[in-house]
Amino acid sequence: MNGSDDRHGTDGTAPMDGTDRTDGMDGTDRTGGTGGMDDRAIAGAVRGIVAMEASREVLAARVTALRTATSAEELAERDRCGAAMAEADARILLESIEVLDRLGMTSAAMACSYVARQEGLLPAS
Repeated sequence: MNGSDDRHGTDGTAPMDGTDRTDGMDGTDRTGGTGGMDDRAIAGAVRGIVAMEASREVLAARVTALRTATSAEELAERDRCGAAMAEADARILLESIEVLDRLGMTSAAMACSYVARQEGLLPAS
C-alpha cells in the first residue's frame, strides 16, 4: 500500500506470509502492534468470530422462515431461535471487543464496548 514489500516486513510491520515475527537478529518483536499475536493467532481469532456469525445467520434464516408462523410449535421454535440469535449477537459483540483489543484496534474495541454497555451486556462506566 505504501510502496514497501509487506511480505518481508520492510515497513516495520509483520510479514503476511506466516513466517516468524522476529527479525532473526536480536529477537525483537515484529508483530506490528497486534498485541503479540502472530498471524496464526489472528486468523484463529477471526475464524472464531466468523464461525459464530455463520451460526447466527442460520438462526436468523430460521426466524425469518417462521415469520408468519401460526402453530404453537412453530411460534415456540421461532421464539427459541430468536432467543438463541440474541444470545449469539451478545457473544459475537463481546468476543469482538476482546479480539479487537488484542489486535491493538483500541478505537474499534471502544466502539463495541459502548454498544455492549448500551445493550446492558457490560456495566456502565
